Formats: sequence, C-alpha cells, structure tokens
Amino acid sequence: MENLVIRKVKALDGLHYSFGLIDHYYEELYPLCSKINTDNKKVIPTLARCWGFVDALHRAREISQAIPGLGGKNPHLKSFLKSTVLAKEYRHYIQHLRRELNKQPTNTFPVWGVLSWIDEYDETKSHTAWIGARLPGTTYSGHVFDTVNKKWVSRVSLSIAEKSFNFDPIYEAVQQFEAFVIPWIIEKAGIKIKVTNELPIISMKAVINKDS
Repeated sequence: MENLVIRKVKALDGLHYSFGLIDHYYEELYPLCSKINTDNKKVIPTLARCWGFVDALHRAREISQAIPGLGGKNPHLKSFLKSTVLAKEYRHYIQHLRRELNKQPTNTFPVWGVLSWIDEYDETKSHTAWIGARLPGTTYSGHVFDTVNKKWVSRVSLSIAEKSFNFDPIYEAVQQFEAFVIPWIIEKAGIKIKVTNELPIISMKAVINKDS
C-alpha cells in the first residue's frame, strides 16, 4: 500500500475516534451540569467532560491539518479551525498548568475555570460556579447572552482568562466538519474503506499447571 494512502487511512482513524470522543464528552455535559445545583459531586464528571472535550477537539484540529491533499485554503477546514480556535488556547493552558501557576503576577481566574450553564427549567436563568477557592482579586466571565437573538449562546460554557468556551456552537462546527471530512477522505483514499466500530478482538488464555 502506498505511503500516501496509509497516511489518509491513519488520518481517517484519528478523526473517526476523535469525533467519537467529542460526542461522548458532549452528550452528558448539560445533563450533568443541570444536577450540580442539588449535587456538587457532579462537578468532577462535568469537569472531566469539559476538558476531555477540549483535548479531543485539539486532536481533531491537529489531525485535520495533516490530511494529505486537504490544503489550508479548503473552506470547510478554514471554517472549522476558525470556529474552534479556542480549543488550542484552552488545551495549551491546561497542558502547561505548572507554568501557568508559576506566573508572576498570578492568573486572576480559578485554576480549572468558571463553569456556567442554563437552568433546566427556566431558560432565562443562568448559573455560574467558580471551580476552586474564592481568593481575593479573583475575576471570572459568566454566560454570554445574544442580545440580537435574545438567547444564551450556549447551554454550557467554561471560562478562563475572560474568554468563554461555548460548547453548543463549537460542537455544531465539529459536526459540520465531520459531515464533510470523513466522506472526503474515503473518496480521496483511492481504496475501498469502510468505517466501522466493530473491532477485531484478539483473545488469549493462560494455561496454568497447578501441579508445577
């Protein structure tokens, strides 16, 4: 198999599972947030999904820019990268948290960010939770409200450094790019490819001689 074809297949594998991870993190994100008001223990699985989403999206962005034949001028790729650019900044922040914590002066926002979500029963109400200690001088950004369309930009957002990662529109951008790029790679691969979640499983059994 030609090297170019192999690279396309590997890019397809990388994106397929990256998109799957993004779906996984996104699906339960808002339902978990909705329970935080009555159960603060939901904060940990919610944070895991927020930052897992960011990391998986960063992977998808990196892989998408390594697809053979898909140039940087492609309008679908350009739109995807522009709509999801905060993933790069957020992932860089959390990846280099040691350096962030050693900054002088220190960051004024909570280490794990500020989480905001829309009330489950009242769509006009937004809740905001600081993740961590309330130190003097702490600043935060809450939910973003679209005054033109008169609605919140996203059901869930995570804020750091006075910026908001709005999950709903970012997830929509991911879905739009996925709908384009997966068929595109399959068409351009030059070989027949079938995307499937049915993995070949290799099993083995250890034979233990009890008499030895």
